[in-house]
Amino acid sequence: MKNRIVWKFFGAFTVLTLIVVFVLNFFVALRLSDNFEQKISQELKSNAMLVGDLLEAALIGGAQETVQQETERLAGKLDLRITVVDTSGKVLADSGEQTSTMENHGDRLEIAEALNTGFGQSTRFSDTLNCSMKYVAVRIGSDDNALGIVRFALPLSQVQLEIRTIYRVVLFGAIAAVAIALTVAYFVSRSITRPIMQMQETAERIAKGDFTPRVRIGAKDELGQLADSLNTMADELQQKMEDLRRMDRIRTDFVANVSHELKTPLTLIKGYTETLQGETIGDEARAGRFISIIKEHADRLGNIVDDLLSLSELESSKDFIDKTQFDLKKLADDISLGFGRALANKKQTLSVETQGDDFTINADRDKIEQVLVNLLDNAIKYTGESGLIEISIVDRGGEIRLAVSDDGIGIAKEHLDRIFERFYRADKARSRELGGTGLGLSIAKHIVLAHKGTITVESKPGRGTTVIVTLPRK
Repeated sequence: MKNRIVWKFFGAFTVLTLIVVFVLNFFVALRLSDNFEQKISQELKSNAMLVGDLLEAALIGGAQETVQQETERLAGKLDLRITVVDTSGKVLADSGEQTSTMENHGDRLEIAEALNTGFGQSTRFSDTLNCSMKYVAVRIGSDDNALGIVRFALPLSQVQLEIRTIYRVVLFGAIAAVAIALTVAYFVSRSITRPIMQMQETAERIAKGDFTPRVRIGAKDELGQLADSLNTMADELQQKMEDLRRMDRIRTDFVANVSHELKTPLTLIKGYTETLQGETIGDEARAGRFISIIKEHADRLGNIVDDLLSLSELESSKDFIDKTQFDLKKLADDISLGFGRALANKKQTLSVETQGDDFTINADRDKIEQVLVNLLDNAIKYTGESGLIEISIVDRGGEIRLAVSDDGIGIAKEHLDRIFERFYRADKARSRELGGTGLGLSIAKHIVLAHKGTITVESKPGRGTTVIVTLPRK
């Protein structure tokens, strides 16, 4: 059997219960025994006084025969040995022996005490009856006119029988109490250790990588708090493991994507370069076109490297934000003018809408400009001919809400959670055809978060996309 903690608790409860019960049993039995002896002594004393009252008249009249007869009659009714002695210790009557053969009782302890105080008692071995006896003696008459002593004798075997009966009852009670206490102790131990065992099993499963089990304890005590802490730890570990898996997936995707992004232009550059090296091209126009393609892809590589460096700087540096105060509405107007040619080429319409009066913000103007440029560039690329694009700026008191909306191709729901990842493209073929490095939204997210703002995307395929940026004023 396993050395389970429930048995440790139960063993401790058992030892403690046995000690307490048997100590109490000893003192209770002792106390009951003393009380029983005192009760016997009191009853013997009361009966002796009654017998003394009944014999007083005969003693005063000197009717010794009457005293003997009454002594025998009363002894038979009380089932006791009764002895009557005078003040000198001479035996006047006895229910068990002939008075003529009995020695003087004046030196008996109970007799001497009764003569002095009116009551005396003692316990000793009787040579006459050959057994231990309890003696109780009561004086007959007043203090000034003592007529004699009435003594009761009770064999201790009868008293001890009653005491043993008391001990037996107390012992049975103690056994019953122990049985009840141990039963309660077992269930109490189970109630204490069951949550501990649940937490142990849960901890073992968590250690093996299974973060789904939880400890269900309704108690609000220390064990309940410990269970809540364990469940909280499991939740946090599960979340961290999910984050690690997600980060590992992102890292794998990033390596694959960046390899592909770099490999494509490098392959083309290498191919055109080898063509120029291996052939004699007399057509200058054709050679110029090759060189132009090589330059285009070299520029693309340069843009990817620049964006990677920019993203690396954003992630590694905590002090890249250089805040100044500027008007966000004016910045949006200036940027809109810069996209005039791109908008005209696709016959698109761009509008800047505002709500509120004050659009002043304390932020890094260049970084916010980079965000807005990236968002507008994406909106123009993924919106068709004659499409509508809108920049919305709303004054919300302590913050400003900036939104860039279009009615372009939109983004499927399954891609929304990943569009801020580096090189992630919802439509890879179309994205590469339109150009770009695939790092714009990732850079935008880092800049917004560095300003303690938020950036979210709302989109439906075929109905357009809205990127919402919220920035604190300070």
